[in-house]
Amino acid sequence: MRGWSFVIVAAGKGRRFGGPPKQFEKLGEMPLWEWSARTALKLKADGVEQIVLVVPPGMESSMEAETARIRSRIDLVMVPGGERRQDSVLNGLKAARGKRVMIHDSARPFVSPMLCRRLVSEAVKRGSAVPLLPVTDALKHADQGVIVAGIPREGLLVTQTPQAFPSEEIHRVLKETPGHFSDEAEAWLASGRDLGWTRGDPLNFKITFPEDMELASRVLRGSSVERTGFGFDVHRLSPGIPLFLGGLRIPFPLGLSGHSDGDLLCHAIADAVLGAAGLPDIGTLFPASEGRFKGIRSLDILKEAVAMTREKGFTVSSVNAVVNAQVPRLASMAEGIRKNLTEVLFADRPGTVSLTFKSGEWTGDVGNGEAMRCWAVARLVTEGDPCPIETSDA
Repeated sequence: MRGWSFVIVAAGKGRRFGGPPKQFEKLGEMPLWEWSARTALKLKADGVEQIVLVVPPGMESSMEAETARIRSRIDLVMVPGGERRQDSVLNGLKAARGKRVMIHDSARPFVSPMLCRRLVSEAVKRGSAVPLLPVTDALKHADQGVIVAGIPREGLLVTQTPQAFPSEEIHRVLKETPGHFSDEAEAWLASGRDLGWTRGDPLNFKITFPEDMELASRVLRGSSVERTGFGFDVHRLSPGIPLFLGGLRIPFPLGLSGHSDGDLLCHAIADAVLGAAGLPDIGTLFPASEGRFKGIRSLDILKEAVAMTREKGFTVSSVNAVVNAQVPRLASMAEGIRKNLTEVLFADRPGTVSLTFKSGEWTGDVGNGEAMRCWAVARLVTEGDPCPIETSDA
């Protein structure tokens, strides 16, 4: 599945939906188009190297900030749409650099990586592929609002997206085949080519009317997953070492000794985040036995831990940490520390950092000013994705 572009068509006006274009409506914490982009991200290891986002003309600049978090993880380009869907797809194909392409409607937020893998496997064998579902409801034909006949449903199939094709060939088909087509598969068939297919997914439904958005919200509420992780760290205070907490340099003659910069607050939070996602702890991921981690900035360790949990399909929702220190007095530093942690933990969505500083009450190594301890609890949630990352298609 190497060398694929994933084209997301998000340039429609949504006349049947009413109000603003539906692709920018929020489903959970994200606009509809971003759900599809997140699925494409989950396919990076399978060969998706680029996302092409087709947006309404004139919106490219205003979408720069909104797409930043996706662009930081994969090559993403934006192009303006055209008058018709066919024109929008052609514009997207011009920007696609993959030899093969999946063309997807942004109004289908619940497309799963598993469906895409089935689709791509069939496209590699047959040259093209679309997802299809059998029609299960009884059909009627209406004329000017009057039901005039029943229609046999035998042999009828519903077409979904994404649809997979060789990039140059589908571009040529859409440009040269006369007629108006409701999707790319229709143009492909009209050009006389054979069309491969795989079974679609009932959850991959299209949001067309406002009631479809309500259905999507219900699916979302029933599919979210929450996990909680716990982290702990302790470091000895030693002279001649800079003191860092939450990435903030604290003015004090003693610092926390360790292989990294000793920032035990970042360490405890990172272990809590990793543990909640079912990942190894920082001692395993950033071992002291490796010289390249000597003096590493612990805020960068935390940033990497958060990125790893995102790859597992989780985002951090909240963090609660308790720092146990007799010296120095830290309460006045809380806002600066919280700001640093918030920027790392919640780059993708809102969240909360709760910090508590407790003295050692003049007992033990903490009370004697010889060490600090930290406990942290992290709450992770899925992005409400009813189609989580699969480890296999079995």
